[in-house]
Amino acid sequence: MLKRFKPDIICNNIFEIDLKKLKSRGINYLIIDIDNTLVPWGELEIKSEVFSWIKKAQELGFRICLVSNNQKERVKKIENVLGLPSVYNAKKPLKSGFLKASYILHEGKKNHQTAVIGDQFFTDVIGAKRLRLFVILVRPLKEREFFVTRINRIFERRILKYYMKDESK
Repeated sequence: MLKRFKPDIICNNIFEIDLKKLKSRGINYLIIDIDNTLVPWGELEIKSEVFSWIKKAQELGFRICLVSNNQKERVKKIENVLGLPSVYNAKKPLKSGFLKASYILHEGKKNHQTAVIGDQFFTDVIGAKRLRLFVILVRPLKEREFFVTRINRIFERRILKYYMKDESK
């Protein structure tokens, strides 16, 4: 069962993602988590490298939507700064947040040319894989996190270790 939820790519951060390779795989849409994927948890300052990466993705033709379990106020601030649509209070790993983002990106059409980028196995990966989407798991930007997330990380490390062990076979 764990193999069903294996991320398609695991990398250290968004900057390691080969956007041209994603395009060559037929990926045209990106659903991106905010906290500890683009911006450190609890912070609002967005680094210039993130702006550059988003601009590069858009120049390559990607349409992007942000998806977060965080509250409206925080998500809308980041949405306004980045100039990207967003879904707040997404309730990941439930499908609803991903489906809302898909609706925004695909204008209501079902489309599996979508990659989800996030830092959490139990929210981003499981939620996206339930919809059979391509998933890129990045390492969290900071260790400082919501207390429930810190607990989830204990189990997440074990699962990722299993995947790494499986890869070496």
